[in-house]
Amino acid sequence: MNLISKPKYLIDANVFIQAKNFHYRFEFCQGFWDWIIQAHQADIVFSIDKVRAELEKGKNDDPVRVWINTLPNSFFQPDIKDHAVIASYSQIMQWNSSNNHYLPQAKQEFARSDVADAFLIAVAKTHGYTIVTYEKSNPYTKRRVLIPDAAKVFDVKSTMIYDLLIVNDTILYTRTDSNILDINNI
Repeated sequence: MNLISKPKYLIDANVFIQAKNFHYRFEFCQGFWDWIIQAHQADIVFSIDKVRAELEKGKNDDPVRVWINTLPNSFFQPDIKDHAVIASYSQIMQWNSSNNHYLPQAKQEFARSDVADAFLIAVAKTHGYTIVTYEKSNPYTKRRVLIPDAAKVFDVKSTMIYDLLIVNDTILYTRTDSNILDINNI
């Protein structure tokens, strides 16, 4: 019997923040948020503790902050409590500090312990996840270490949320008043 494991994904904080601010606002597209929960229950979608910490910095009534508190603890994977992840994180920090491409400020920002980016890459590298982010690769930039570019160095894949939704044949519904519209019937 040939067992093929399904891909697993780690979601960056910017996906949650941009989703609630723009394309997938809670009052408009609850289907997106429901899909994330269903995808987690299917063992496909996760995030990490550092992302949770970033999202918890929002205002008390911020919809994402409220929503993440409804998620099961298994949604947020350990980062600093996982010794194997810390070993990967150490490699990423060594690469960052010795890298001559990026400006010192970019390297300092990437190395901040309260920023999830390097930890996302470390967890993904250690446990075989693909990172979901709105960041796009730009290997020529020197002002910021972007997740897709740093992840590529460590053979970690990254993708956009739209691509993840397409790969999983996701159909999102929207709300208007209290009626649910199926986008396939429009």
